[in-house]
Formats: sequence, structure tokens, C-alpha cells
Amino acid sequence: MAEHLRLPPPLRRGDTIGIFCPAGPPKNMTLLKQGLALLTEAGFQVREQGKITVSEDDYLADSDSARAEALHRLWADDEVKAVMAVRGGYGCLRLAPLLDMPLLQRHCKWLIGFSDLTLLLNHLHWQAGHVCLHGPMVSTLARCRKEDLHQLFCFLTGSFEENLRLSGLEILRGGSGQGRLVGGNLATLVHSIGTPWDNTWNGCMLLLEDTGEYLYRLDRMLTQLHQAGRFDRLAGLILGDFDSGAGNSTADLRLQEQVWQRVLELMPPGFPIWANFPAGHAGRNTPLPLGMEARMDSSSARLSLLTQSA
Repeated sequence: MAEHLRLPPPLRRGDTIGIFCPAGPPKNMTLLKQGLALLTEAGFQVREQGKITVSEDDYLADSDSARAEALHRLWADDEVKAVMAVRGGYGCLRLAPLLDMPLLQRHCKWLIGFSDLTLLLNHLHWQAGHVCLHGPMVSTLARCRKEDLHQLFCFLTGSFEENLRLSGLEILRGGSGQGRLVGGNLATLVHSIGTPWDNTWNGCMLLLEDTGEYLYRLDRMLTQLHQAGRFDRLAGLILGDFDSGAGNSTADLRLQEQVWQRVLELMPPGFPIWANFPAGHAGRNTPLPLGMEARMDSSSARLSLLTQSA
């Protein structure tokens, strides 16, 4: 386990971002092209690696070995300064046993994604010692809010805001806390428990979000984590978006409130709990540096990123 994490060096205009499919294939060619255009408009070159083919039928973009090789090629390429996933879906759990950790440890660069990428992001910052970016992927860039795109490119260029004041936060339980940012997609985290890719959350700030899950499934996953003792020693809990995936804002609001209520029933005392944090699948996806120390201050609704910790 890496005790001291490294912050990837900032990118400059003209630098190359590598893209690959670690899990599922892209589903929409228009969104894929728009995402690529946004990267080039921001001043970056793009290098594709591996099979990136739109498919409505396949749930994996390519074989496990081919997807792992695509990541390794991008990581070993000194011209590639950051690596962004095209899409999540499912497949990173199958990829994890094939990772070349000595290679990933030698080269410090941004790995960017969310959803199924939760597994790779957390494994990389715990085992390779690099801060990773939980944030938009190529196929979601075109649907991002302008402020999220701005923050993404600020992270990549080293000019990001260290104090995030976020409107609309729901402070479910006040107080302050400090710890390493971890987490991401709830289902992906639950599926990693008991595997070699599982990691401790003790003393950490845990982010949770999910999409397309019925309330009883979310309840079951949260209850499992509670009964496994995974919430017992958190420093803070940040709840992102929990949406039905059906685009029904009224149903999504009701789902969120029910998740919040269940969380309050399960959580032990001693740390702040925030909800309605703009991260997840519902169109809001504020980038967060997993592995970096952060401080939650409920009185000011401010999340401070402690860059000196990386």
C-alpha cells in the first residue's frame, strides 16, 4: 500500500492524452466524436489505443488481455501524459488481475474516469501511489456541465481550485473531517470486497454514487457495507448522485431522499455526511482527485484539497 502519493505532472498545450476502453465499448458514435473534439479544442492531442468500436450488443470492448495491453502501451508511452477511459460499463474487475503494477508505478500520469473505472482508480492510487481523477470520460464529455469541463482541464494543467465551494449541498450531518479521498461507484466498490483489489477506507473520505439501480438494491449494497464494518472508521462520507437512469427527475429526487434516509440509519456517529454532491452519472460530474487528502467543513460547505499531501 502506497503511503505517500504522487500528483501527476501538469499537462501543457499540445500534450497527448491517450484513450482506451478498459471495460465496455462506446454506445454512441456522436458522443464519442464530440468528446474527442472537446479534447482537441482544449489544446490536447489524442492517441487511441486498442479497439474503440461502437457496439450496442457487446458488453466488453475487447478481450481482457487486449484491453490490459492497451492500457500498458499508453502507460509506457512517454509521449502520453494522461490516460482517459472512453467509457465504463463492466469489465475492470476482469482487467485487474492482468495489470502490470511495476509499469504503472514507474510512470506517474493521470488516469481519468468514473463508474466501472472506480476499481482501477482506487487500486492505482493505493498500490501504485498516484493520485487519480474521478471525473468525466470521453463518451460523457459532451454532456458535462461547463464548470465540470473547466475543472477537468484545470486538474490536467495543474491550475485547479483547491477550495471547492459547492451550491446545493445537503448537509445530512454536520461537522468536519479530514482524510484521503476514496470511492466512487457503489456497486463497483461492493463487488470488489473480498478480492485482492479491495482496500481499507479507515480514516478516509468516501465518495458514493450510482445509477440505474432500484432502491432495494441500493439498500442491500449499503447494508452489506454496514454489516461488513466498512463505514465504522470513516473520516467523512460524500454522497453523489443516485439516479434511476430513466431520466425522470421526480423519481430521481425521491430515490435520492430514500437513499439519504437509509444512509443516516446505517452510519455510526463521528463524521460529517454530505449529500447532493455533483458527481456521478446524472450529468453533474465534478472531478475529484482520488488519493489526495481533503478536508470537509460543513459550516462553510467547503471541500478543501490538501495538495501538500501529494
